[in-house]
Amino acid sequence: MANRIFNIIGWIGTALVVGAVALRYGVQGKEQYAFYLAWAGLVCMLLYILSQWREIAGMFTGREARYGSIAAASVLIVLGILVAINYIGKRQNKRWDLTASKQFSLSDQSRNIVAKLDTPLTATVFAPEPDFQTYRDKLQQYAYVSKNLQTDYIDPVKKPAVAQQNGITQNGTILLSYKGRTEKVTGNTEQDITNGIIKVTTGTQKKIYFTTGHGEKDTAGSDPAGYSQISTALGKENYAVDKVVLAQAASVPDDASVVVVAGPQQDFFPKEIDELKAFLAKGGKLLLMVDPPGKADAPALTNLLALAHDWDIDLGNNVVVDVSGMGQLFGASEAVPVAASYPAHPITDRFRVITAYPLARSVDVLAGGVNGHNAQPLVQTSPQSWAETDLKGLLAGTPVKIDT
Repeated sequence: MANRIFNIIGWIGTALVVGAVALRYGVQGKEQYAFYLAWAGLVCMLLYILSQWREIAGMFTGREARYGSIAAASVLIVLGILVAINYIGKRQNKRWDLTASKQFSLSDQSRNIVAKLDTPLTATVFAPEPDFQTYRDKLQQYAYVSKNLQTDYIDPVKKPAVAQQNGITQNGTILLSYKGRTEKVTGNTEQDITNGIIKVTTGTQKKIYFTTGHGEKDTAGSDPAGYSQISTALGKENYAVDKVVLAQAASVPDDASVVVVAGPQQDFFPKEIDELKAFLAKGGKLLLMVDPPGKADAPALTNLLALAHDWDIDLGNNVVVDVSGMGQLFGASEAVPVAASYPAHPITDRFRVITAYPLARSVDVLAGGVNGHNAQPLVQTSPQSWAETDLKGLLAGTPVKIDT
């Protein structure tokens, strides 16, 4: 009866050890529980071995001594392999995220940013102690990418002087410190933490200017056509957003990293085009977003179209329509083309999400390039789409159909 009980204990110990290994490497943030399970399993196995001391002793007497030596050597070899695996595991840490939504994996952007850390970055979490694990689970994903990320956890209630010294006024604040600079993050989402890391590591804030004076989108507008949410998102990415009236300026501001022309309704003056050309000649970046004509008889934006042409880009006087039916899956009309094809380019690398483009005009690359400039396509609509030039009929609601 006793042997049967100890046999059961032995099997329980084996199951506990296997469960500890699965918990340690299969579930993030449960390492402490895996530790306890492993020790419980080893205790059970040790009790089982002690209960079998007579059989073990008999292995080393008489004819069975040689077989006992072989068995002992086998045990030592297995133990040696386990020790070696554990040593390699400590030196070469590797994680696999087996969840369907990749909830324990960082985005490529976050991984690239953290991997570039050349000196230690400290993330100090100021939160109630029971909430530490929530932040630890997230920050461990960053620490896995770079050994230069160090973490610390402080309960403001238990250490109010430390919180006051660092200017912490809100629970759930992460204080990032890097090369003498600090940045406070309120939130524990990946976007919050990564944006905070960008701000504290770059040190300087880049500036984006949106042109105005030609009916462009309003960066402060909260209506459906407004860009207030875009401005907020850019601010989180450590970009300052400002407006510029090129017609009143001598040139593009010197601190401009990017100039955005967002949906102008009237054409630019030649002076403004010259300012943009000078900015581009110095290595500046221009994001040109030209909507299709709002009316069939609307005057063409000749100067802006010519500027795009100089950079090997042909903007059509049309509206792209898509009869594949993909847009109708989310209630859109044929005037909202849907794209799922992205030619190879660093901007769209690993980007495989379906995107929709309400009221977009065609953008083509000119063969052979222009002025030494060679444009590259970034996105392509479906084979069931085309550039509709009958703007009058389209804007009047006439059903679209391809000409035969």
